Amino acid sequence: MFRRIPRKLEEVLGDEGTDEFIDFINDSFSANKENVVELVSDRFEKRLSEELNALRTEVKEDIAELRLELKADIAGLRIEMTEFKMEVKEEISALRVEMKTEFAEIYKLISAQTRWMLGAIVALTGIFSIIVKL
Repeated sequence: MFRRIPRKLEEVLGDEGTDEFIDFINDSFSANKENVVELVSDRFEKRLSEELNALRTEVKEDIAELRLELKADIAGLRIEMTEFKMEVKEEISALRVEMKTEFAEIYKLISAQTRWMLGAIVALTGIFSIIVKL
């Protein structure tokens, strides 16, 4: 990483000292770079972990809120269905009463017609037997 040092320092250290000094500085920078990368990585992981926890908490709160809303909506639907069911039962009951009334009237008409028909048959039988004797 580090290749050139000032000339005066080179003169003071000499060729061998300069090479050793450059190796020392490069090793120091490499170690420092590894430490910085590790520190930044740890900080990133910590920050990411904090953000994920905050997101999880927020999602849990949203889900809990949605559950409450859903329960309230379902309870409302149950009430509406119960009311509708009661209305249908009342309408069916009213229809049954109306049908019983109508059937009773139809039964009265049929029975009156049957009596008239039987009376007419009896009368015609009597009239026919009188005509046959004459």
